[in-house]
Amino acid sequence: MNSKNKKALLIVSFGTSYPQAIENCIEPVEAAMAQMAPDYDVFRAFTSGMIIQKLKKVFQMNVCPPEEALEMLAGQGYTVIAVQPTHILAGVEYHDLAAQVERFGQEHPEIQVSMGQPLLFENEDYSRAAAALETWMPRTKEDEVVLLMGHGTEHFSNSAYFALQHYLDALETHAVYVANVEAPPILDEVMQQMKHQGVNRVYLMPFMLVAGDHARNDMAGDDKASWQNRLLTYGFEVEVILRGLGESEAFCRLYAQKAAKLLDTVCPGLQIRLSK
Repeated sequence: MNSKNKKALLIVSFGTSYPQAIENCIEPVEAAMAQMAPDYDVFRAFTSGMIIQKLKKVFQMNVCPPEEALEMLAGQGYTVIAVQPTHILAGVEYHDLAAQVERFGQEHPEIQVSMGQPLLFENEDYSRAAAALETWMPRTKEDEVVLLMGHGTEHFSNSAYFALQHYLDALETHAVYVANVEAPPILDEVMQQMKHQGVNRVYLMPFMLVAGDHARNDMAGDDKASWQNRLLTYGFEVEVILRGLGESEAFCRLYAQKAAKLLDTVCPGLQIRLSK
């Protein structure tokens, strides 16, 4: 590749300290995005410093934070850098990343740098996510529901979970609720709703890119405060489905479409290959 036209696609995730979750959930999304960018060299960054440190200390895995990765790419002579996050929402992590990318662009005016959208950003993203979930979730019977564990945030973008619920309510083949670990809608409220509607059985799944620490501990852990045990205590039958969104081909396609949208703004008119 001509040094004047070196192009990099930097895929940025929050990260996970479970190497198996990286392989199962993050790598498939990265591979789907890489398909959209045949003329780009693809790189990885994580935004969680704690996760980066643990991966290095425990597993001898080296992953850069975004700022370090951007400077590395500048040092290697890349003149076009597209930054595509895998974040669910445009929350605190996303806006922090956007600020880092903007600062990098100001410090390196010779480099064309741009950043893509998170999974839920535009209006149509919610209906697309609901449709993808429909192919991913178990089909429910009359007294069954799927309960999705979201992360939640104090940032105003938390309203995205309520918007998603609107589209999930329209699914004909599933009954689905969303609750969050760290913000409304909270589990206690959702359990009351489910009990009022006569639900007996709950399929418990993470609405997160990876089935990592939150899914394995907060959702499905042995502690009595885990969602699984709280649901059992409340009188529900529970089946845990420990799979992150990155394991779903439908969600990999959604993320690939986000990368395609970003790259089309970098190179307008570029013919992007979207698999069906």
